[in-house]
Amino acid sequence: MKGLTTFVMQGRAQAVMGIVVSAMLALLLTPFAIVSAGWVVLATLRNGAREGFLVVLLGILAMAVMGLLVFRMPLPLALLGLLLWLPAWALATVLGRSGALMPALEAAALGGFALVALQYLLLGDPAAYWLDLMRQYAAQALGTSEMPRGEQQRMLQAVSAWMPGGVAGSWMLLMSLALMFGRWGQALLDRPGAFGSEFRALRVSRGWLFALPVLLAASLVGEGPNIAGQWYLVGTVLFVLQGLSVAHALVAVTGAGAGWLFGLYFLLIVGLPHSVTAVAAAGYADGWLDFRAKVRGTGRPPGSD
Repeated sequence: MKGLTTFVMQGRAQAVMGIVVSAMLALLLTPFAIVSAGWVVLATLRNGAREGFLVVLLGILAMAVMGLLVFRMPLPLALLGLLLWLPAWALATVLGRSGALMPALEAAALGGFALVALQYLLLGDPAAYWLDLMRQYAAQALGTSEMPRGEQQRMLQAVSAWMPGGVAGSWMLLMSLALMFGRWGQALLDRPGAFGSEFRALRVSRGWLFALPVLLAASLVGEGPNIAGQWYLVGTVLFVLQGLSVAHALVAVTGAGAGWLFGLYFLLIVGLPHSVTAVAAAGYADGWLDFRAKVRGTGRPPGSD
């Protein structure tokens, strides 16, 4: 991976090629979207905001040309590049100016809040909008399913009610992973091991510790999910990241094997959504109790490699 990252960072043309090719691959395998946006982050961190913005503009132009020549649809691919790379560039500028990962992650959370608000502002009733889309999809995907139609409708209504926050939270997670990928790439090329130290020290600002329970309480007002509940979903992602940071730090402090982390991520995937809630709760509790500080004296420091 270091060789490929080095190639992408050799010049503007290579960076544009890297983000465009990985964005096209993301149409087949979604995780490539993280790589594409992450290389925008890396280009911005290493070469400055102006150069990063030029890479984004040239990438959007290249996507439009490719869309015209290959698919006869230049606008959709250009929009894909715009929606994927411009937020990544903006968050990378926050990361570059602050010099720390957490302020950029918190900016991504605020972007998720804005995405929720835009859905309520532009769609009026976003749950109804998502329900209509999901019904159209279900008519094709579940048309021959043995699930009773009434049960299908209840499931779609339950899911669509939380789609505004779910979409915003997914976008925030994508941007957060892109930020971390770009930061990891910067450390890989310039300061090996620095990313691990920074990730294991992630701590959400104290204001979020007060904001999250307020949002949770506000989400219980009235019937059905409201905008506060959708914002709560987005804010929870921050504490999931802190919970994972705590796990990595404790493994480093105690000298435990990497198998513990493998087991954690395995349970995180197979235990959805309850496992995510548990990790977020651990991250939130760490915000008040600082588990890493309590065990730091029992082993090597969390930032050591």
